[in-house]
Amino acid sequence: MKKLLLVSLILLFLFGCKTTKMTEGLYFEQVSYQVSKRGDTTIINQKLYLIPNKFRSDFKTPYNESYTIVRLDQNLMYRLSPEESLYTEITFDAIKKQQERTRESIRRMRAQMDTLPPSLRWRMERDMGVKWQPEDYKILDTDETTQIAGYNCKKYIVMNRDSLDSEFWLTQDLGDINQYAGNWVEILDKITSVTKIDKYKLLSEKGIIMQSNVKSNKTIVTKLEKKLLPEDLFDVPEYYKNIKQLRAEQAEEEQSEKSE
Repeated sequence: MKKLLLVSLILLFLFGCKTTKMTEGLYFEQVSYQVSKRGDTTIINQKLYLIPNKFRSDFKTPYNESYTIVRLDQNLMYRLSPEESLYTEITFDAIKKQQERTRESIRRMRAQMDTLPPSLRWRMERDMGVKWQPEDYKILDTDETTQIAGYNCKKYIVMNRDSLDSEFWLTQDLGDINQYAGNWVEILDKITSVTKIDKYKLLSEKGIIMQSNVKSNKTIVTKLEKKLLPEDLFDVPEYYKNIKQLRAEQAEEEQSEKSE
């Protein structure tokens, strides 16, 4: 009788538990050191999760915490605020329109730079973060190698026209990132600025980025694993509220109170 009861309890537990699909992907932990113009350093801890057509990035700074989820299967990107249990969703069409507006704004700035003397043009480039001439990235191989987080890495230098843009260390120990991402370039297009997307496309052909040195900013991967990841990591928790929906409800409540 006791054995029968024990078996029944085990079966009840197994069937009562929600099963989560697991998919092989990549898990990263990395730290960024961002230096301001005043020389202050902000440390950002980040966790990245990647499986085919789904990407999640968790940011944690001394001031706040946020998540970004990209779902190629839904044509949506989500931004989540865990402190408030709120989220916003952005369609890929909206992202594309924003990118087009940004490109047009950059085109206008470059047209304005054409009219400036070189000294003022340089200042505008520095202050606006936009080069006078369009980007023309080239990835240069080096013979330098090292180990980062236990992986063999090779150094690459990125040139933008004739100027040094940045330095990267990449590994090929885990193969091509597309075997985990499905379409890494498509994901990059949603999370990378329009002026840098070409650079990261070229780098993705060389391997997986383990460290980047961009001007005075540095990002280094401290942990990288190929592992099974639960797919619900890429879902918005059920208890989170959509900001637009919440605002609409609040407006409706205010209107109802005024009517009374």
